Amino acid sequence: MIKKEISLKEKFVRLLILLPIIYIGFGWYVGLNYGRKPILFGPYKDILVVMKDSLLGSSFSEISGSNALVMVVPPGDVGKSDQDSTYFKITGYFEIPGTWNFDFAPSDTDFMFKNTFVLTGSYSRAIVHELKNPRRSLGSLSIKELNDFLKAAGRTKDMEKLKPYLFLARMEEKYPWVYSDTVLLSRAMGNIFKDNMLPYDILGLVGIAVFFIGLATRGFWLWGYYLFWVFAYWLGRIGYHDINLVFANDGCQVVLWSFWNGFIQKEGRLFLVIALVVSAITFGILGIMYLTKRIKQLIIGVNVCKCRI
Repeated sequence: MIKKEISLKEKFVRLLILLPIIYIGFGWYVGLNYGRKPILFGPYKDILVVMKDSLLGSSFSEISGSNALVMVVPPGDVGKSDQDSTYFKITGYFEIPGTWNFDFAPSDTDFMFKNTFVLTGSYSRAIVHELKNPRRSLGSLSIKELNDFLKAAGRTKDMEKLKPYLFLARMEEKYPWVYSDTVLLSRAMGNIFKDNMLPYDILGLVGIAVFFIGLATRGFWLWGYYLFWVFAYWLGRIGYHDINLVFANDGCQVVLWSFWNGFIQKEGRLFLVIALVVSAITFGILGIMYLTKRIKQLIIGVNVCKCRI
């Protein structure tokens, strides 16, 4: 039996198809193992917090209406007291990833009737809760700061448990365009491209270029591959952050809301609608032409068989 050698072109095509699948698989692996249920560290009796009753000489009651502000402090800060701040330690625990409520309007006409959906937070931040009042959040520490806190206290077992989140935090920091700290594109992409002074309608800009290149070269496979990557990007990101978004009706609305109001801006929206309509018409015509050709071949083949008989 002669083994058929795979050409370099076939290997390249298989790699192109495999890359989006790997992206989806890794995102869902992270979501299933680390995002589906938050992991808790603690309780610890030595979490350093600061209470501020004034800011720049003005009391918080005058600024925000509350008597004081209490928030967690990174382990590098030395506990001390001054005119505006008082440092002390509490008993609490850390939660990774945290959850937060997101208010959104399901449609452009329902701004007065917003829905609230619970979203999973970032893997690069550890939310701090007081043990006596777990619903109250005292802010957050970065994963590196939490690791320093555990290291200073000699909690080696918890440091081992934190290692996967250190890797995810580094990845989010170095490659935010791969898996950012939130599933909401309006927040994620705005932060990613803000420093580079680029518009964050990158999906629309790339799509326009790919679309016209495909038309010019009649390479409709290029446009199909672009749509494949868009699908993989969304499905991989959703699985990475919150798998419930896929299976809940409100979750799907959050995804669509974020896509329409975050990534796609102005001209990008118009391009998306036109591109999808043109794609449906083009692929529909190509499909009909292919089916017609196959039917003709079958008819000719049947007639040839009858003539031979």
